[in-house]
Amino acid sequence: MTRLARTSVWPGIALSASVFVACLLVSLAFGPASLSLGEVWHFVTTGPVQGDLPNAIFWQIRLPRVLVACLVGAELAVAGVILQDLFLNPLTDPYVTGVSSGAALGATIGIVLHLSNLPWMTVLALIGGFLTLGIVWMAARRRGRIDIFVLLLAGVTISYLASAVVTVLMIRANQDMYAIVYWLMGSFSGRGWPDVEIALVAVPFMIAPLFFAKEMDILLQGEKRALELGVEVERTKRVLLVTAGVLTAIAVSVSGIIGFVGLVVPHIVRLLVGPGHRSLLPVSLLLGASMMGIADLLSRTVIAPNEIPVGVVTTFVGAPLFVYLLRRGRKG
Repeated sequence: MTRLARTSVWPGIALSASVFVACLLVSLAFGPASLSLGEVWHFVTTGPVQGDLPNAIFWQIRLPRVLVACLVGAELAVAGVILQDLFLNPLTDPYVTGVSSGAALGATIGIVLHLSNLPWMTVLALIGGFLTLGIVWMAARRRGRIDIFVLLLAGVTISYLASAVVTVLMIRANQDMYAIVYWLMGSFSGRGWPDVEIALVAVPFMIAPLFFAKEMDILLQGEKRALELGVEVERTKRVLLVTAGVLTAIAVSVSGIIGFVGLVVPHIVRLLVGPGHRSLLPVSLLLGASMMGIADLLSRTVIAPNEIPVGVVTTFVGAPLFVYLLRRGRKG
């Protein structure tokens, strides 16, 4: 029976991996300039070729953009799983810690200082997210313990404060206001290989929660029960909170604020594979990447050659889907 439990996670992971590969290929093939799957395979196998315009478009524009979108989707989905379990609240998303607002403030400062075409804007967004995480962490720490509810309140408070500062900067920015608003809506337009490198920093943080899958399963029964079963609750909370904060900060720093992925994907995955984290975490990672890849595809094709901010696409898709999931849950 134990052996069966250990191997039963693989069908769900294999299926979600297949969905991810299919979504990745579709995202790479279609766009304002569509490619056949044969051309995609040819470009991947031959590598960058100087003087070949379609090859350059694929390697310098489409491939890095799709990779950033998939990485951001995976990061937000994993962060959503972690925070929903820690707060024991299915309505929690990766932005409740205030990290997103801090990152948005950092990026806004970068735009106002005319650093939007340089990696510095991403760096400033990352710094803003980490500073916010540090402030919220210190506010929630009491006698060596992290009070989850104080952390939630501190995160909401910091979010309002950072949003107020962003609003003031937008009013003062004048001609830069459009760039700020567009970034706040979330977009992968213009993302390149430096952004892929930044997003890849989050890979170890996406893997780390798998080593705490057992503890996360037990924490679903409450902190008191977890202590009785021998879980180091405070250590586990610290590791998971930092992990979720870092994932959110990195995702927001390269994409802006994109809603509903970290909220909806964990719900869908729980319906498919159940609440066990040995399958919930990897399947959420893969389906989050798939969902964001398709959302980015829609953002650049629906009204081509213009683009819709990807955050708008995820809201249009995610909001009705989340309402449906809530209604389904109440009926159940």
